[in-house]
Amino acid sequence: MVVGRRFVSDFEATISDRVVDPQYSFTAEGGGSRAVMVAVEPWRNPGWTATFAAPDPGRRALSMLLETPSRTGLCVVERGTAFLGDVLEPDGFKVVATPGPVVAAEELVTEGVLLLVTPWAITAVGHAGVPWSTRRIAIDGVRVDEASHGWVRGVADPGDDEPRDFAIDLASGQAVGGTPTT
Repeated sequence: MVVGRRFVSDFEATISDRVVDPQYSFTAEGGGSRAVMVAVEPWRNPGWTATFAAPDPGRRALSMLLETPSRTGLCVVERGTAFLGDVLEPDGFKVVATPGPVVAAEELVTEGVLLLVTPWAITAVGHAGVPWSTRRIAIDGVRVDEASHGWVRGVADPGDDEPRDFAIDLASGQAVGGTPTT
């Protein structure tokens, strides 16, 4: 896990436990009736609420609100499904295509990228959206250890008898190392 600063945002977002009629509703393919209610308060703009529904990922997955490199970007992760949008355009949130359920996230502020980590690969969120997803780099588990000089490094299959180091070029998403999956 990379520990450091957090992205700066021009809004506040919270998970709401109040039952209200949401202004917006987003459902991923296969999403059921379970949804998280999010209240968003953009600075100098009207606030809004939305529900985000995702399918059951069948494994432990992340659920949280994440800031992005864009000051008005919000990534809502519900049950491992990531929804990305701009809080000033609340009707424009879309599901992020990730190679599996999101199980962890890393905010790399210095590098200007949010990493969505699945058990098999990593997807990047930058200032203007999703620039890349890696190829499959693990059989079952990815651990991000450090980021510097435009690269992120970690271990594929850290719980396996033969864990393998990997490095990802943050500009292109090209991965070196990891577990061979072909």
